[in-house]
Amino acid sequence: MVLAMDDNLLASRPVVALVPARSGSKGVPRKNMVNVLGVPLLTYTIKAALEASCIHDVWLSSEDDEILGVGQRLGAKVVIRPSKLATDEASATQVVQHFLSTLPQDFLFLDPLIVYLQPTSPLRTAKHIDEAYTRLCSSGARSLISVNDSAISPYKTFKLDGNGLLQSLFEEKISNFRRQDLPRTCAPNGAIYMFLSSDFVDRGGFPSNGSLPFFMSRTDGLDIDSPDDLKLAVELMRDAYG
Repeated sequence: MVLAMDDNLLASRPVVALVPARSGSKGVPRKNMVNVLGVPLLTYTIKAALEASCIHDVWLSSEDDEILGVGQRLGAKVVIRPSKLATDEASATQVVQHFLSTLPQDFLFLDPLIVYLQPTSPLRTAKHIDEAYTRLCSSGARSLISVNDSAISPYKTFKLDGNGLLQSLFEEKISNFRRQDLPRTCAPNGAIYMFLSSDFVDRGGFPSNGSLPFFMSRTDGLDIDSPDDLKLAVELMRDAYG
């Protein structure tokens, strides 16, 4: 059971940041700990969360002692993640479920707002987090996802049928529409997710439908997934931080 919510109550909920940082990764080995301008990559996200005025507590979830040590030195609280939830097969939903299971029941009763911040978005700052929170609180929505405009409209995309031939995802005539005549579409960039713990539990994962979109530039919302992404991020951050 959690407290009842109305449109004016969201701003009074406890706000908890969760930074997920496992040791492994495919595209960039040990990505969360890679050196970026003299510090581990995950440093930028932890500092952004700590500096955001809307966040009350910052938690780092990891199975790796070195990563947990970095978080503790920076001032984050840590939750030791089971190794089975730190594999390529483990989902973000499972990571959040484990985190919620470690929180006291009396705190969960307050239905905290979870701010999920992936360390692979180092150009997302405390200012972005606070701005997203302010917009969410004034919107009447219950959750928020940071997004970028879609580079290619999904209305103009295709799937392959059983014979390997193209089939429109939507009606064929829609694929011939002018882009400006199609609905605006966007995709999550992975930088910021905000949701009530009760909604996460009730929906069995990250709420998406009905969420407030928080549009970011492709630079600010850059998600590091490959060596090229990392190189670009370092260049952008060097310019930003001098």
